[in-house]
Amino acid sequence: MTADRAQRAAREADAPALIAAARYQVACAQLRSGHLADAQDTAASAADELASARQQEDGRLIVSARGSLLLLSAVMAARSEQRRSARELLTQAHQLADDLGGDGNWLWTGFGRTNVAIHELTVAVQLGDDDQAQELSAALDTDRLPLVLIGRRSQVHLDLSRAATNRQDDGLAVLHLLEAERVAKQAVSRNVGAHEVIRTLLGREQRNSTPGLRALAQRAGVHV
Repeated sequence: MTADRAQRAAREADAPALIAAARYQVACAQLRSGHLADAQDTAASAADELASARQQEDGRLIVSARGSLLLLSAVMAARSEQRRSARELLTQAHQLADDLGGDGNWLWTGFGRTNVAIHELTVAVQLGDDDQAQELSAALDTDRLPLVLIGRRSQVHLDLSRAATNRQDDGLAVLHLLEAERVAKQAVSRNVGAHEVIRTLLGREQRNSTPGLRALAQRAGVHV
């Protein structure tokens, strides 16, 4: 409701980038409510609308808002196993990040080259390309992000924990979860995906290789 009201206010102000930012939040709300198709439609139409918007605002706002919508769409396409679409959306986002240059945080989007790389990692994990995810992480430097974007930093470790779990490298998976928790204290306790990973690890627990798992599960509120 808040995002929808923000969208209406942005339309009254005739501010295309703000409209897109509000619709991004609408899409996120739809996604978290389990309405994936609706979220995809919202994000796609918002990105298309912004592509044809009058350049009346700071160009960095337009690029950042559209880029964030493309990244969200890429992740959702990967969840739907739409591999080709996810890759095409990432390519478009890469081009916008190159146009923007550097790593910014316009409209609190965090959009830039590093954020595109983070979403590329997320897409690889969603598609089950766990080895590729590991390769992408080796070239990823989250220190380039603005300091306030701790959630984006922790997301890298959450994704890598899932990739390691899929490869049955449980010790590494726990290390990534612990690092995510260190970067952002609530990253694990409030994340549904992290809880799923913890439950999987607990289900095949080997205490010698995952000594910190049970304490982590307790802190995250996952039943041990």
